[in-house]
Amino acid sequence: MTLLGDEIVSPQSSRELPIPLAIPAPSMEERLRRKAVSTRFVDFWLLGGASIVLWAVMQLGELFRARSNVIENHFTQVGAVFAMMSIFCNYPHFMISYRFGYGRGFGFVKRHWFALLAVPLGLIAAYALAYFHYDHELSDRPWVTHLNFLFEKIGLGFRLGTLDNLGTEILSLSVLLMNMTVGWHYSKQVFGCIMVYARYDRYPISRLQRALVKASLFSVAFLNFFSLSIDAENYSSSAPGKSYFYNIPLMPLGLPPKLVPATAVITAILASATVVFVFYSNYRRYKLLPTLNLVIPWIAFFFWWVPLRRQTEYYLATVPFFHSLQYLPFAYRVEETRFKASRRPELRKSIFLAILLFVGFCSFELVPNLLDQVLQTGWYLKSWFFMASFAVFINIHHFFIDSVVWKFSRKDQKELRLALLE
Repeated sequence: MTLLGDEIVSPQSSRELPIPLAIPAPSMEERLRRKAVSTRFVDFWLLGGASIVLWAVMQLGELFRARSNVIENHFTQVGAVFAMMSIFCNYPHFMISYRFGYGRGFGFVKRHWFALLAVPLGLIAAYALAYFHYDHELSDRPWVTHLNFLFEKIGLGFRLGTLDNLGTEILSLSVLLMNMTVGWHYSKQVFGCIMVYARYDRYPISRLQRALVKASLFSVAFLNFFSLSIDAENYSSSAPGKSYFYNIPLMPLGLPPKLVPATAVITAILASATVVFVFYSNYRRYKLLPTLNLVIPWIAFFFWWVPLRRQTEYYLATVPFFHSLQYLPFAYRVEETRFKASRRPELRKSIFLAILLFVGFCSFELVPNLLDQVLQTGWYLKSWFFMASFAVFINIHHFFIDSVVWKFSRKDQKELRLALLE
C-alpha cells in the first residue's frame, strides 16, 4: 500500500474539507461510530497494536533468556514459527498486489507500463545476464574504473567490481536496491494507514502536516537502512566487512559511521515536530485528539525500525510479518467488495485464498528451490541463485506495483475508492 492515502485529506482544499470551520466538530462518540477497515477493535491490533505488545514481551524475555533455558528455547523457535506464518501472511501480502496490478485489465497495465511491464522485464534481463555470465570479471572494465574514481572523488566508500564475478555483483546490487525500496514501501504503507483513518475519523491534516508525517516516517527508514548497512559491514560473524543474503556476499556501501547518530537526531526532531505541529496543533485548533487507530501505525513503525533496543529475532522474523499483516485488511476489504457482487461469494473467496497461498508458496520456496537443486547452483555458482533472485525480484516489483495500485487520486481507481472510502 505504498501510496495509499495521497490526496485524501486536505483542509486547505476546496474539494475536501473534513471538518468545515463553520460546522461544530463531531463528538468522540460520533467519530468512533464512523468507518473502519474491518472493525475498530480488530484494526487496532492489525495496524500495529499486536506488534507493540509482542515487542514488549520479547524485550522482557531478552532480560532473562541467558538465565532460563525455557525462555531461550522459545527465542530459538521464533524464526521457525514466523517462517511458517509467512506462508499465510507474508506471501499473500505480495501475491495479492499482483491481482491488483494485473487484474484490472490491459488498459490499466498499459497506463502503468513502467511499473507493470518495464520493471519486471528489466529485472528478468538482469538476472538472466547474471546467470549466463556469472563468472565474467567486472573490475577491469574501463567504465567501472571511471565510476569508482567518481565514487572516490565524492567521498563514498562504495566500489564496483569488488566481488568475484559479474553474476554475484548483479545479485548483490539487486539486494541493495531491494533494501532501499523496502524502506520506502514500509514508510508509505504506514502513511497510507494514517491517511485512511484520518478520512474515517474526519481528522484534519493539512498538506504541510502530511508532509511532516511523511518525513518522520522516511527518517525512520533511512535510520534503519544506514544502521543495518554499517552494522552488517562491521560486525558480520561470517567474514569481517561482509554480510550475506542466501550465501551471496553483499557489496559494502562504505557509509561513514557518523551517519547513524546524525540520522537518529533528525528522526527525533521530526517525530517531536509531528507530535507538536500535527497532533497538538490540531487539538488546540479543533479540540480534536487523534484516535488510537490513527496513530498506532505511526507509533508501531518506530518500534519496528528505530535501532535503540533492537531485538534480533523481533527485527528479522516478526517485523516483516507485521508489515504484511498491516496490509492485508485493506486488501481484504477491496476483494470483499468484488466477491459480494459475485454468485456464491464464500466459495469463490475460499478458492481464491487457496490459490493465493499455493502461488505464494510456489513463488518464494517451491519453484526457486527446485531450480537451485536441479541446476545445482549451490555447487556451480556457490550460492542459492534462484532462491535469492525470486525473493528479491518479488520484493522490488511489489514496491513498484503498490506505487500505482493504491493511489486514490487516479481516475482508474474507482473500485478502490468505493471499497475503502465511500
